[in-house]
Amino acid sequence: MSILHPDIKRISRGLILALLFVAGLARGENVIFHLQNGDRIAGVILSENTNQVVVSNTWIKELAIPLDQISFCQVPATAFVATNTVFFGTNLIAAGKLPINTNTFWKRWKGDASIGMDIEHGAADHELYYGKANLIYSQPYKSDPKQFFRNTLTYDAEYGSTSGVLSDNRMGGSSKSTFDLNRRYYVYNLGAAFYDAIRDINLHYEEGPGLGYHWFNQTNIAVNLELGANYQYESRFDGTHIRSAYYRLGEDLTWKPNKQLTYTQKFEYFPRVGYATQYRMRFESTLSYALMAYLSLNVSVADYYDTEPSAGVPNNDFQLRTSLGVKF
Repeated sequence: MSILHPDIKRISRGLILALLFVAGLARGENVIFHLQNGDRIAGVILSENTNQVVVSNTWIKELAIPLDQISFCQVPATAFVATNTVFFGTNLIAAGKLPINTNTFWKRWKGDASIGMDIEHGAADHELYYGKANLIYSQPYKSDPKQFFRNTLTYDAEYGSTSGVLSDNRMGGSSKSTFDLNRRYYVYNLGAAFYDAIRDINLHYEEGPGLGYHWFNQTNIAVNLELGANYQYESRFDGTHIRSAYYRLGEDLTWKPNKQLTYTQKFEYFPRVGYATQYRMRFESTLSYALMAYLSLNVSVADYYDTEPSAGVPNNDFQLRTSLGVKF
């Protein structure tokens, strides 16, 4: 029994067909149309509507085939490729002409994980262990495969000591869902929770919606801008509790200048509602160098700032990390 919602099934079928068709175009492979009269026509799809499919092959530039004359189609076994091309195949699937495997739920997940450690033995012994993981689910829309629903899960933790004294003890995670309204604008909801023993935070959680804008969305670079609201609760070890509303201004960037290098960066600014001089800020950036297909060397910088931290805790927390990363 299938566990997928019918809408997810339909979207999955359409995207698989689009990928297969593009793979065929890129590699010179053909879709084979079996007609009602027993004839077979091989070609690549140029366009389609509810009445016909237009194909091209070596002996004719454009040939229109009525949909009701097609018995069924065959698509060669072809490796999936990433594509931003025009979406074809929906009408063939709707008419039952192209039965294909729809078990693609797990193909929509991708992720990465990185681990690192800093160990120093000398005048002052220092040990630090840390890790981070990201898991992303992407679901294209049936109406436009360039628009997506996405959910991003993150998890990170660090633990360490200096000269036998605890100097790092933090763990947290977040979940962010985004829904494209069109190819430029999207809405999102962001939730996060963490604790940080060094900064005297027993529990911090936040939740809030907002509106985003795809400022740049090119082959090797993407930049998003976001504006929203954010409710935050923080319980501290000194017994105090902070409950307050914040505005959220966010920005994130992904840039791949070449096959080996990838740069990601995220900035969040939270001015507190009703308090002009109070705010929180988070900045993170990572430069990854691909050592192999799925293994990378990462250098990360993170900076956290709070104008009203716990008593005795500095406003700023700066971190520089190196780690090995794995993509899956």
